[in-house]
Amino acid sequence: MQPSVSTVSTVTFATSTPLNLICFAHAGGSAALYRRWKPLLPDGVTLIAAELPGHGTRRAQAAHTGWRPLIAELADEIGQRLDRTAPFAVFGHSMGALVGFELCHALRQRDGRMPLWFGASASVAPSRRNVESDWLDCPRETMVAKLAELGGTPAELLADADFVDFMLPVLRADFHLCGVYTEHRRASSPRLPLECRIDAFTGRDDRATAQSADVDAWAACTQGDFGRHEFSGGHFFLEAHAAAVLDTLTAVAVEQ
Repeated sequence: MQPSVSTVSTVTFATSTPLNLICFAHAGGSAALYRRWKPLLPDGVTLIAAELPGHGTRRAQAAHTGWRPLIAELADEIGQRLDRTAPFAVFGHSMGALVGFELCHALRQRDGRMPLWFGASASVAPSRRNVESDWLDCPRETMVAKLAELGGTPAELLADADFVDFMLPVLRADFHLCGVYTEHRRASSPRLPLECRIDAFTGRDDRATAQSADVDAWAACTQGDFGRHEFSGGHFFLEAHAAAVLDTLTAVAVEQ
């Protein structure tokens, strides 16, 4: 089986306590999103960008449409890869925040490991998500309209029928995962909040995170500290503000 995880950047460790940073991309995105982070990484940080089935270099594989098999696969493969003596942090953008959050809980259940830090970007808290279960069968026009609303995809690409046909299968699967997340949580066993610090990052013009209370609800997902950071831009503000996100992680790591 091709591994789900691709180490896209390795920095020479400058400290005696290296840190693994596990990152997840947005719906339809891939590990390539984080390659541009290489020159921004603090000394001692190894970036592990997850490549999910159906995405990027694993495009030929079927994308997951169920949370349980996806997280079980990730927890097994990432859990085996992580150095048990080194701390780790998890970051996810949009859908990636949900995947990362579920991975944190799965790793704790698997071997008792807890991240040093969790970063949720462009995502409302799990408890504030709506149920939207019709993405797998929704009309093509609805999918294109949703992409236009989120931004990040040039209008000329959305008007390109070949591009849309290429992207629709994985986008349908990813939007479906996001839409049924609440149902997944309701069907799962109760669990304790995380123990690490959580920082939420949002774009000032992002309609998906326009309600502050929906983002601030991430605070209830941990017994640790919570921070909220707002930047200029829309849903894909991260492209211009990656350095600030990494600065936040660095500050947390230094405090440990």
